Amino acid sequence: MDFQDKRYVVGIDLGTTNSAVSYADLTCMDTKGTGVGIDNEIKVFKVPQLTGPGEFSPVSVLPSFLYIPGEYDVSKDALTHPWKKENDMFAGLFAREHGSQIPSRLVSSAKSWLCHSRADREAPILPWGSQNVEKISPVKATSEYLRHIRKAWNHFVKDEDLFLENQFTVITVPASFDEAAREYTLKAARDAGFGNNITLLEEPLAAFYAWVTRHEHDWQSHVKTDDLILVCDVGGGTTDFTLISLKESQGSPRFERVAVGDHLILGGDNIDLMLARYVASKFTQKANLTPDQWKTLSYKCRAAKEKLLCSDSDKNGDKNRVRIVLRGEGRSLIANTLSADLEKNELEEILCNGFFPEVEPSIANPKKAGKAMAEFGLPYEQEPAITRHIGWFLERHRNSIKETLGKEPIPDHILFNGGSLKPSVFQNKIRSAIRKWFSCEDQALPVMLDNSDPDLSVALGASYYGLVKQGVGVRVGSGSPRSYYIGIASDILRNTDRSPNEHKNGETNGTTCENVLCIVERGLDEGSLIQLPEMEFEVVTNQPVLFSMYSSSFRSGDKSGQILQVDDSLTPLPPLKTIIKFGKKGDSKRIPVKVEAEYTEMGTLAMWCRSSVSSHRWKLQFQLREPQAGETDESEVYDDDTVNNVRNLLTDAFSGSADNARLSSVVKNIETLVETKKNKWPLSFLRAVADHLIENVRWRENSPEHEIRWLNLTGFCMRPGFGDAFDEARMPKLWKVYLQRNVFPKAKQNAVEWWIFCRRIAGGLTAGQQRQFFQDVSGYLLANNGAGKKVPKQEMTEVWMAAANMERLLIKDKIALSQKLIPQLKPDKTPHQMFWALSRLGARELLYGSVDRVVPAKEVERWTKKLIKIRWNPKDQIAAALAQILRKTGDRTRDVSRDIIQIMVPWLEQMQAPKKSFDIIHTVVPIESADEASIFGESLPQGLILSSLPRKQ
Repeated sequence: MDFQDKRYVVGIDLGTTNSAVSYADLTCMDTKGTGVGIDNEIKVFKVPQLTGPGEFSPVSVLPSFLYIPGEYDVSKDALTHPWKKENDMFAGLFAREHGSQIPSRLVSSAKSWLCHSRADREAPILPWGSQNVEKISPVKATSEYLRHIRKAWNHFVKDEDLFLENQFTVITVPASFDEAAREYTLKAARDAGFGNNITLLEEPLAAFYAWVTRHEHDWQSHVKTDDLILVCDVGGGTTDFTLISLKESQGSPRFERVAVGDHLILGGDNIDLMLARYVASKFTQKANLTPDQWKTLSYKCRAAKEKLLCSDSDKNGDKNRVRIVLRGEGRSLIANTLSADLEKNELEEILCNGFFPEVEPSIANPKKAGKAMAEFGLPYEQEPAITRHIGWFLERHRNSIKETLGKEPIPDHILFNGGSLKPSVFQNKIRSAIRKWFSCEDQALPVMLDNSDPDLSVALGASYYGLVKQGVGVRVGSGSPRSYYIGIASDILRNTDRSPNEHKNGETNGTTCENVLCIVERGLDEGSLIQLPEMEFEVVTNQPVLFSMYSSSFRSGDKSGQILQVDDSLTPLPPLKTIIKFGKKGDSKRIPVKVEAEYTEMGTLAMWCRSSVSSHRWKLQFQLREPQAGETDESEVYDDDTVNNVRNLLTDAFSGSADNARLSSVVKNIETLVETKKNKWPLSFLRAVADHLIENVRWRENSPEHEIRWLNLTGFCMRPGFGDAFDEARMPKLWKVYLQRNVFPKAKQNAVEWWIFCRRIAGGLTAGQQRQFFQDVSGYLLANNGAGKKVPKQEMTEVWMAAANMERLLIKDKIALSQKLIPQLKPDKTPHQMFWALSRLGARELLYGSVDRVVPAKEVERWTKKLIKIRWNPKDQIAAALAQILRKTGDRTRDVSRDIIQIMVPWLEQMQAPKKSFDIIHTVVPIESADEASIFGESLPQGLILSSLPRKQ
C-alpha cells in the first residue's frame, strides 16, 4: 500500500451497536519506526450526527442504527444535515432513541445480517418484520453508516485531497467473518464512496493493537516469551475469540496470532432479548406483545442494562433499579401501558447464570444440524453460555498450542473487549470459568490486560495497524486467520469433457472430496501471492466448472501445496464456481492450468486459474449471493458405461421412429438397466438424464406422447430445481422451454404435465422468473367467477400447485392467491392438493425462499379463523395444512400469536390431528427429510439435504 499520497490513516470500528472512528496524521509521525509517541498521535474522530430533532452534535461513537422516516412522524426540518443527503434516512443517536419508540422504522443489527446465509443480504428486508414501510438491504444499511462517516469527515476537513476516500482506511470486521461477509462489507464500503482504498482487520486483533498502543514502551514488562493471550471480544451482535502468543523470532520477541474462533451470533442483542423476556414475565398485566412491542421492550432493556451496569452499587438504591414502561398500541395507548422494575442484582444474576456460568469441561462443541432461528429473524447461537464457548475454543486448539508453545491452552493473559464485557463482574466470571474448566489453582488465573475504553479500542487499534503497515510500531504476526484448501480427485482435479454431473469427488456434483490441496496456509501475510508451479491441473473450458473448497481456523503446520485427507478439522465452504471462457468458437475443451491464490491487502482471499498454454488468467469467484442449497451424500454413483447406456436408451425411445409402447416404458426400462427404482436414483444420475433430455429438447415436438414423456421425465430428474452444483447453468435452458410453452397445449394430458413440470423446477427459478409465472397464470387463477380462461379441474389443480411452490413470489402476490384459493376449499369436494397449495402459500418456514417472503402472521391468522369455522370432512387435510401455516419458527416476526395457538389446540384435538401437528405449533421443530417430501409435494432426490438458499433473489 502506497502511503506517499496519504495524509491520514483512519480506523473505523464498524460495530453492531456502535461504530467509532480514529485517525493518525502521518505528517506528525516518526517515519523512522521508533514508535515514539504513537499513543498520543492517534486521535478519536467525534462523529457529527443528529442527537435530537434539529440538534446536530459530535459524539465519540455513531450508534449503528438507521431510521427510515415516515411522511409525518418526523419533520423534515428536524433532519437537516450540514452536508447534502440523497435520502431522508439518518443514522446515529437520534435514530436509535427515536426509533426505539417506532421500531417498525428502525434498522438495527445490520452487521449480523451480513453473515446470515438464509437471507438475501442485498435484498430490502430491513427493518425485519415491518409492514408497509420502505425497506433496505443489510448491505445498504451498512453502506449508510459508512456514508455518514465519510461525509462527516469530508465536511470536517473541507479539502478534497484530505477526503476520507483518499486516505488509507482500515475497517474492522469480526475475526470469524467468512469470505462472503467480508466481501459484503467491502461492497458496502464501495457503495458508500470509499472506492477500493480499504483494508480489513479482525476486531480482536485491533483490540490487542490498542493495548500495544497504550504500552508501546513497556509491553515487555507485562508479557514474556511463550505467554498465551486470549482476546475475548463480546460485542452487540457477535462473540469473537483470538489467541496470541509472544515468541522468539530471530533473536527478538514477536507477537503471533495462533488461533481464531468460529463465528458466533451471540452478544448484547441476545442479552437484551433475554432481559425482555424476563421483564415481560414481571408485568402485572399479562399481555400478548406484538413484534413491535417486543422490539421496543428489547431496546428499553438495553438502555436499562447499560444504565445499571455502569452505576455504582454502593450508592443509593435509585441507581440500582430502572423502571421499564411499555405503552400500549393504537386506541389502547394508555389503558394497556405495562411497567416493571429491573434491578441490578436481578440483572447480574440473569447474565451470570445465562451467559457467564461456570461450566463443566467438555471435549468439543457438538455438531448441530443448523443454527436456531430465533426472535427477530437472526440465527442466534443455540448455546448462550459464552464461558462454554470459550472452553470449547481452547479445547479445540489444545494440540496446536502444545505443538507451538509446549503447554496446555490455558491463557496467561486475557484482554476483554466489547460493550458486553465492561462490567468487572462478568470479566471475573470468565476468569473463574477458565480456572474451573482446566482445574487451575487460583494463582493460575489469567492476568487481565487493561482496556479502559472498550467502545473506542477497536477503532484506535485499527489506526495503529495502519501505521504498522507503514513500518511504525509493534507488529503482530497475523495474516490469514484461516487456512484454505481446494478439493482434488485422485488424479488431481480430473476435469474431462464429460457432462458436468459425471465428475467425481466433489469436483462438480457436490459429493465429499477424499483429499484436498492446501492453497493458503494459516498466518499467511496480506498481499502474498502463492504459486504452485509443480502442480498442474486441467479444467474444461466454456462450461461451468466447480472447485470444492474447505477452510480451517485451527489446523497449524499445513503448507501451501501440501495434499491432505478430509476430516472433521476442515469446514466445507460454498464451492468456487466459474466458466472458463477460452477461444472464439466457444468449444468445450480441456486445457492445462495452474491454480494461484492471494491473501489480498484488503484481507480477503482471491483465486485464479492461469492457463499453461496461453496468457489467459481467470478469477475463481466465491459464491457470495448463492450459498449451497443442498448437500449430497450419495451412497451410489453409476459408472460411465451405465450412464452411456441410459443415454442410448433415451435416444432410442425418443427418436422420431420410436413407437409409443417403447416411449411409455422408458422409465421402467431405465429402472431395469440400473437395477434401481426411480425414487432411489441418486442426484448425479438424475442430472445426467436431465442433461441428455435438455440437450435434445426438440424431441418433445415429435408427438403429444413425446412431449408428455419429455416433460414428465425432465421435470422429475430436475426436481426441486436446485441441489446440484450446475443447476444454475441448467435453469436458463429450462426457462427457454417455459417461454416457448408446451407444444401441444390442446392435448389434455400435455397441459397437465406442463404444470407438473413447472412445479418441479420452481425452486430453481429466480424471483423475477417466478413473478413472470405468476403474471402468466393470474389471468385465470385470480379471475372472478365466470371470467377468464376456462381450465379443466385437474389442470387447474396442477396450476395451483405450481403457483404455490413459487416461494420467491412477493408477499402481496401470495396473499392475492390465497384470497382466491380459500373460498374454493369445500368439505368433501376439494382435491387434497388444494389444501397443500394453501399450506405452501402460508408456510412459516420456507424450504428455499428468503425469509423475507413469508406471509405476515396476522394474515394467516385471518385465514385460520375463517377456516376453522367450517365442518371439514375429511379432517386430516385441513389439519395438516393449518399446522404448517402456524408452524413455530422462534422468530417473533413470523410466528403467530399465542391467542391463535390456544384456539387451535382444541380444534386440532377435535380434528384428531396427529401428535406431530401439536408439536410443530408449540415448539421449534426443524423440518426433517421425511417432512420435505410432503412439503414439496413429492420425494426429493436421494441424499439432497436442504440447508440454505439455493439461488439469488
